Amino acid sequence: MRDLDINLFAYLDYRLFLKDFYKKAKASRSGFSLRSFSKKAGFTSSNFFKLVKDGDRNLTSKSVVPFCKGLDLNKLETKYFKSLVLFNQADSHAEQEEAYQTLLKIRAQKQLEPLAKNQHEYFSKWYHPVIRELIAGLKVTQSAFRLKEKLIEDVSEKDIQDSIELLESLEFIQNNKGVFEQKDSLITSGIECRSVTLLNYHIQILELVARLLERVPAKNRDVSALTLGIKKEQFPKIKKMIQDFRKDILNEVSGVKKSDDVILLSMQLVPLTKPSKGQK
Repeated sequence: MRDLDINLFAYLDYRLFLKDFYKKAKASRSGFSLRSFSKKAGFTSSNFFKLVKDGDRNLTSKSVVPFCKGLDLNKLETKYFKSLVLFNQADSHAEQEEAYQTLLKIRAQKQLEPLAKNQHEYFSKWYHPVIRELIAGLKVTQSAFRLKEKLIEDVSEKDIQDSIELLESLEFIQNNKGVFEQKDSLITSGIECRSVTLLNYHIQILELVARLLERVPAKNRDVSALTLGIKKEQFPKIKKMIQDFRKDILNEVSGVKKSDDVILLSMQLVPLTKPSKGQK
């Protein structure tokens, strides 16, 4: 694939890669066609590449090997592409996470900066955002001890110190003459969970909430759940209402420079029933 100006290791969606590959190959490879690709890969169907590229057909553990051959991938590229396929098509979160970690390791081998590295590290532990909110105004020499005393959930001083160093390296906080301060007022993961890292983060949050339910008095928390029957067209409206509510909360606290407490606001909205026949 050296003759094409395309970097497989920059992709986290193999179908997007295939679309770009097809455009580049058609433009620069004499005689390239869907038929020639299928012949090289050993597929009987001349349309298989297009079906996969357009999302009408998935690659399997059996078909991905000849597919890599048709793409002219070397050994490392083949390993990356196989992991990319698994990452995009995994049936379970565990499989997706394993594939994602493989992708990151291969990127490191190629000396590439992992996609959204700041996000990946910042949301790798539930307490990184909490420490960022608490640390403003604390003296550098006392920060880890003071934060450990403040947190309800037990976190070691070493983990807290490592978190502080991470926040400094990501430039989310800074040391101003021996006192920590935040460099940005708000950091949000966005409207929805779009990566394995953020999915792991939200799983940690749910587990944390479950632990705290028994430890935090009812007067100091507000946890509720609604099980509702709705029309299909109401779901996106309810979803938008929650997103707007979250934005209102962010706007409310955006001017806070030094917080007295750190709270966790967790909201979940998921369908509990399968679609009716005829619905997708």
